[in-house]
Amino acid sequence: MIIYITIFIVLIFLLLAIGFFLLRQWTKKPDVDYVLKFIAKNPERASLFIKKNGHNIVRVQSDQLFPLASTVKIIIAIEFAQQAANKDINPAEKINIEDLSRFYIPGTDGGAHEAWLNEYGLINKQTVTLREIAKGMMSHSSNANTEFLMMHLGLDKINANLEKLLLTGHEQIYPFVSALFIPYEIAKQKRFNIHDKKDVKKIMEYMENMSETAYIEETIKIHNKLSQDFAGKYKDQVNIKSWYNNAFDRLVSERFVRSTTAEYILILQRMNEEIYFSKDVRDYLQMIMEWPMNRGKNQKRFKRLGGKGGSTAYILTYAFYAEDKLGNKTELAAFFNDVYGYETIKLSNSSSDFQLAVLTGDAKWERKIKNFFAP
Repeated sequence: MIIYITIFIVLIFLLLAIGFFLLRQWTKKPDVDYVLKFIAKNPERASLFIKKNGHNIVRVQSDQLFPLASTVKIIIAIEFAQQAANKDINPAEKINIEDLSRFYIPGTDGGAHEAWLNEYGLINKQTVTLREIAKGMMSHSSNANTEFLMMHLGLDKINANLEKLLLTGHEQIYPFVSALFIPYEIAKQKRFNIHDKKDVKKIMEYMENMSETAYIEETIKIHNKLSQDFAGKYKDQVNIKSWYNNAFDRLVSERFVRSTTAEYILILQRMNEEIYFSKDVRDYLQMIMEWPMNRGKNQKRFKRLGGKGGSTAYILTYAFYAEDKLGNKTELAAFFNDVYGYETIKLSNSSSDFQLAVLTGDAKWERKIKNFFAP
């Protein structure tokens, strides 16, 4: 009897191992149709807007607010380009890399900042230009670069673009790296023990009940502390690795800046049509937005290709514009929220193939998408 039970247990574990392996292999494989099916089956968790040559190809939940993750950095790129064109900043100005380190929180950006430093041989350098900082924000999604630019350009000026661009639904942009330290600051203010499970629940409840104004004000206070934290003492004191968990990460994701795919299509179209921004602004925008054109394959396919994506454990977003060799202009914005586990992995691994299919799609592909979302 014991032998049969042992064999049964071994078989169960073997089946689980095989199932896990097959799921892992499946999530790794890009699947454009999976993206379409997910959007169709989960309209409350997904938004899609595709425009080609000025015509709407498909709109799904395009006026619904979704958290943006790093796609919001497009607005910061616009402000950078405008200030550079107006000579309010000098893109060639050299910035001490240690100035960026004030805003770098290891283990919170998927290795993006270090990847940028390594790829461009900046690890052993002391300075980097503002231009390269802006490029690193877009191409590698460095959060440290982003938060530095918020300080250097001015949050008020960055947010002023929301009204200028007629983005009436776009929420106010705030220092979202700094937001990671909010639980610590609440614990400090309320004298909670951030390492105690009961107190952690109280901190989370307090965060959930914070008004948008109070939440943003707290991020700005933290941002100001980080801006003065040259020696890193504040970050050492916070010691985020010792207490930050999935529950806090979930709360921070839920409070992320939101907008709609319709608003980001409007932004992309203005970049793609080259009629809204001045030539000087366009030149700087192209320099930092069109980082995908550094790849040889993209140079063969497109005259221009630019955009930004972003993700957290629960959010996946991207917004891209392109003009192909025949002059066809396409804009794509896709936002996903409340995605979990294998969904996040599968959607992420399928995103590049989906973007390429949309931005290079022919009439047959357009018909497929239209039919997919036909009422």
